[in-house]
Amino acid sequence: MEYENLSKRNRVNVTVPLSILEKVDYHVEQKLADGESRDTANRAAFVLEMLKIGLSVYENRINKDADRMTLDQKLELIAKNVIMTGYIAEAIFGIQKETVDIAKVIKNEQFLDPDWPKDVDERVTSLYID
Repeated sequence: MEYENLSKRNRVNVTVPLSILEKVDYHVEQKLADGESRDTANRAAFVLEMLKIGLSVYENRINKDADRMTLDQKLELIAKNVIMTGYIAEAIFGIQKETVDIAKVIKNEQFLDPDWPKDVDERVTSLYID
């Protein structure tokens, strides 16, 4: 009795359309024509092989999707880069513009502050909160 349960545990019955069955039969006949034996070239073996390939493709797609960035993440990255570029360009332009009067260079400390990346992050997150 226990042996019967073990052998039945792995069985799956699937109803397939005739068009798919014809394609399976075509590929099985091709394998037989290539010289494979009936043990390895039959419907069950071919379908099992295709199922394994399909599962590996599906798992790879899931793994790739997990590593991909979402649209919101991409937009956040673009916004962060635009704001950072603005900070850097304004800091450089401000320094070049105001180096004539050395007393005004201190005003540009806000652009060159060591915490300016934190300010960029705050601006980017405020874009998505509104």
